[in-house]
Amino acid sequence: MLEAKHISKTFGDHQVLVDVNLTVKQGDVVVILGPSGSGKTTFLRCLNHLEKANSGQLTLADEKYDLANLNKKQILDIRKKTAFVFQHYNLFANKTALENILEGLVVARKVPKDQALQIAQSALEKVGLLDYKDYYPSQLSGGQQQRIGLARAIAVKPEVILLDEPTSALDPELVGDVLDVMKQLANEGTTMVVVTHEMSFARDVANHVVFMDGGQVVEEGKPDDIFTRPREKRTQQFLARLLSDASYDLEYMI
Repeated sequence: MLEAKHISKTFGDHQVLVDVNLTVKQGDVVVILGPSGSGKTTFLRCLNHLEKANSGQLTLADEKYDLANLNKKQILDIRKKTAFVFQHYNLFANKTALENILEGLVVARKVPKDQALQIAQSALEKVGLLDYKDYYPSQLSGGQQQRIGLARAIAVKPEVILLDEPTSALDPELVGDVLDVMKQLANEGTTMVVVTHEMSFARDVANHVVFMDGGQVVEEGKPDDIFTRPREKRTQQFLARLLSDASYDLEYMI
């Protein structure tokens, strides 16, 4: 489905990503954890060329790409196979919820408008916001705007959805609705790569967890192994600070 090899990225003299590798199979829900500045978001953005990697290869739906040397056609091809859900929604302020979804279908993918309308309405219904289709972003809560972002991603039927901390900008009481939609997508077999600090989602929904620090993958594995038997000291330290659930042996992790 998706395989990233040897992804490296620098900003000036600062190396943000160092030889990062990731394999995602169809139907996987991969969660990437790590402290701020660990390179999680940059890595996600490199996968669909929102940031240009300095080096690395991407295999997506059996097509191979050199991420440091993409032409316009290849960039478009990658973006047609992926959908990106941003931390801060990135909705068009002058378009309604429905129009925000139609834009990607009609303009970017040239779907006939009648067909696009049906797809967009179905996507809004899936995230529970069909009744809000004529609302503008300013009339919606942060949680509703993020669910519109999810609907926009669903509508284009990508090979994989990339989600960059989709709940971190939300008030705590709004997080649950967004996570519920993500869980529903996971249950339906949607392939997702999610950068998040939501430990419960990582534990209960993901089937593969990656821990990054210093621009590198420090450790990866099944959620149960990462959360209860982390091998690396840095992973143990990170999780010990975040987890207070009595079911975790924090004494062991320290």
